[in-house]
Amino acid sequence: MVLATFNHITTEKQARVRDALLTEFSRHSLAEAQVARIVTDAGIARGAFYKYFSDLQDAYEYVFGYVMQQIHESMPETPNRSNQDAYVAAIRHFVSRVDQQGFRRIVEMHYRHNEGIVGSQATQLVGGDDGPKKWAMTVLYHQTVRDVILDPDTIDARLAQLKGALG
Repeated sequence: MVLATFNHITTEKQARVRDALLTEFSRHSLAEAQVARIVTDAGIARGAFYKYFSDLQDAYEYVFGYVMQQIHESMPETPNRSNQDAYVAAIRHFVSRVDQQGFRRIVEMHYRHNEGIVGSQATQLVGGDDGPKKWAMTVLYHQTVRDVILDPDTIDARLAQLKGALG
């Protein structure tokens, strides 16, 4: 996670560092990323980078978390039977926001190269009588987003497939 020092620099400097991270991780996988390019782009000293982040993976996890927060803002909180159409529409909106905010390359890079490096976590167990259905819907939604990011020309077919599976 980002080190406390990062939270104490100016908002403008945080934005410069974040933009440099976005640029680097949109162009290069985590395995190929370089602190040298990030610090040059951000206009900071190499030592400052290590005051803000433990290492490149820490910096990547910070910026990818930021990206996910930005593009998830308009998603319904929890999928359920009554909001399936809204959730499918939200996936289209999500992909659109990925493009509008300039995040497609970093998200695609995550799925193609970085996901295996940073690891993944098990899906959360969902309690309640409808827990298994909510879990299944969430898994299907996330897989659909992943597939659309990796193969954007198939968005309509993928969303139709999702609707069919949910039906």
